[in-house]
Amino acid sequence: MRFKSLRTGIFINLAFLLFFAIALTDLVLLQITEQRMVEDRIDAARKKIKAIDVVGDAAEQNSREFALVAKHGSISAALISIDGREPELFGKFPESHANEVYRFHDRVLVGRDSRLQLVGTSWGVFWPRNRYAVISEPLSGKRSAVTAVVPLAPVYRSMRDVQHMAVFYLLINLLLLLSFGGWRMSRKLTRPINRLIGITDEYRANEGFDMFPERRDDEFSRLSGALNQMVRRIEADRDQLRSSLESLEQSNRQLKAAQKEIVRAEKLASTGRLSAGLAHEIGNPIGIVLGYLGLLKSRSISPDDQVAMDYIERAEAEIQRVNTIIQQLLDFSRSRSADFSVLSVHELVKYAGEMLSQQPLFSGVRIGYTLEAEDDRIYGDSDHLHQVMVNLMINSADSIKQSHNADNGLIRLVTRTMDNQSEEGGKRLELKVVDNGAGIDEQHMDKIFDPFFTTKETGKGTGLGLSVSYMIIEQMGGDIDVRLPEAGGTEIIIRLPVAEESHNDKGRHGKNNRGGITS
Repeated sequence: MRFKSLRTGIFINLAFLLFFAIALTDLVLLQITEQRMVEDRIDAARKKIKAIDVVGDAAEQNSREFALVAKHGSISAALISIDGREPELFGKFPESHANEVYRFHDRVLVGRDSRLQLVGTSWGVFWPRNRYAVISEPLSGKRSAVTAVVPLAPVYRSMRDVQHMAVFYLLINLLLLLSFGGWRMSRKLTRPINRLIGITDEYRANEGFDMFPERRDDEFSRLSGALNQMVRRIEADRDQLRSSLESLEQSNRQLKAAQKEIVRAEKLASTGRLSAGLAHEIGNPIGIVLGYLGLLKSRSISPDDQVAMDYIERAEAEIQRVNTIIQQLLDFSRSRSADFSVLSVHELVKYAGEMLSQQPLFSGVRIGYTLEAEDDRIYGDSDHLHQVMVNLMINSADSIKQSHNADNGLIRLVTRTMDNQSEEGGKRLELKVVDNGAGIDEQHMDKIFDPFFTTKETGKGTGLGLSVSYMIIEQMGGDIDVRLPEAGGTEIIIRLPVAEESHNDKGRHGKNNRGGITS
């Protein structure tokens, strides 16, 4: 038992309370008993005094009364006056109170009234008390009276003897009451509290909390109910807090995504304006240079002068490449006219894969198809989406050529149908372009859709392919994202809304540019 435990404290306080209660009760009873014994001793002395017979010879009478007093022993001394004669002393008065005794005796002879006076000091049971009781009583004869001194010390001695026995029984009662009271207090108080402590220590979230399953109308049952209610409120507040945190996290993610989109849109807008200006300024001189190269080729050149013809063709090819880049800048800087219709993504993906698989860049690269979308129809422009697929697959092939899988490359085209998590609802088609190439450094993940950003070698990429693809997918109401699989490589994810029935009707009249791509 720990010294500072609740049970120890209860036992100590209960012991103090019981001790003081029993001690006070003992004190009160002793005082009452002591007072009663003093009164009984005085009453007994008075009865003996009143029984004195003053009739007959005085000497004989005095002797008889003295013998009577000595026999009973409750009176230590007596002063007797009969018929006005000098008082005769029987026994021995205490010298310190002799004058008081004679004075009391004279007053009784004169006043003929009973008197009682307590004099002297003696140690009682717990504190000092009166030592003697002086009783003065008039007798039936003329000027006859008796004044007796009754010692009270025998009463105090008797009470002290009784007190020794009372202390013994006090200790016995204290031990019995303490044992019984401690057992009851432990059963009614400490056991429920220890049970409460055990339940709270073992408490786990989403578990019931019932300390007293019985329906009892006491404080612990009410405490159990209050704790149950408190725990339920805490659980509800925790669930609400968790929901609020999840909502805040989702809102924070949406805000960050919106912020990125805004920054990206500003970059695209500023880059588009710059690109448009550059394209117009550079396009005219390049067109003139191409014209002059055409005129130069049409002039008569010696058939043996292959070097000059080679130089002209190389210059024309490089300028044509610059012209292609300028055309891409123009495509990036302005919205191309789109002919939207309902088209089949599966057919378009297969068409783009078959077309590119014949190119030299795709030698040693396999193209796999996992087309599991239940509904592959979307509403968009087939030429634009074809351009996106070509850009993504060429980027994948370039990445494979830069990796250790150059001769064992794989590009997987995967589709599936998924629920739209936005407020618009409906279905969305997810298209993935997954390769086992060199991948992308994580530090570049936030820049891959920025205009003119490329990880390719100088002269092998303009950095506009993903930017143009991003704008095209966004124009169709979808989104595009990039992930880095744990196995390596790159995963481009495109999500587009599945065509609605109203779009299906329009698609029946849409043009079919690629032999069955539109439905």
